[in-house]
Amino acid sequence: MPTILWLALAAAVYPQLLATVVVILTRPDPRRLLCACYLAAFWMSVACGGLILLVFRDRGSVAGSTSHRLGASVFLIVGVIAVLIAILMLTAGGRRLLSSVSTERLRRGTHPRGSGLVERQMAHAHGALARGSVPIGVAVGTALGILGPFDMLALGRLARGGYAVLAAVLTIIAFSVVKFVLIEIPIASYMLNPDGTAARVGRFSTWMRAHHMTFVAVVVDVVGVVLIAQGVSRVG
Repeated sequence: MPTILWLALAAAVYPQLLATVVVILTRPDPRRLLCACYLAAFWMSVACGGLILLVFRDRGSVAGSTSHRLGASVFLIVGVIAVLIAILMLTAGGRRLLSSVSTERLRRGTHPRGSGLVERQMAHAHGALARGSVPIGVAVGTALGILGPFDMLALGRLARGGYAVLAAVLTIIAFSVVKFVLIEIPIASYMLNPDGTAARVGRFSTWMRAHHMTFVAVVVDVVGVVLIAQGVSRVG
């Protein structure tokens, strides 16, 4: 269970999710957009998680392992990749490398199959969000609810953990709660203190624009170290 929640924390700083939160929070009154995006994302995540969990259990194999525990190689590979990405994001040279790769792809117009379409659609969606479109907020939330790599790894661990159905469902819900914590915090704050929240949201948006790379890198690095430790504990 703790490992699954660490993976949820990593999923919470997925770049598209962070970008969406920042765009919504720049609106004069983002409460409706936040709620629309959150409800769509949360229930899509829970629904997809439940379906994928059924598939994992039915096939009896997760990430190349048919044992009751995921193999050490899965945790080690994902953990090392996460740490390497975090190092690139934290260092000036790494950021220049990531920026140059992105710039070169844009200059040449070359993208992995399907990625250009997704990026263009998200860019259009963020533009619509900036104009305050609630239906687009629902659509973007639905897209954010689709499972990513950390979600899949968590579901793989859950599928092989021998959880009862109710426990598995509650774990999926808890994962989604943690995953979307960056949307939940401002929603709760607006409910408790709407006047004071506006000023805090403005400061948060400014800080996030300036430090989002560092924020993401630190979280991903911590999760990567945890995954490597999990993998090492499974060796032998």
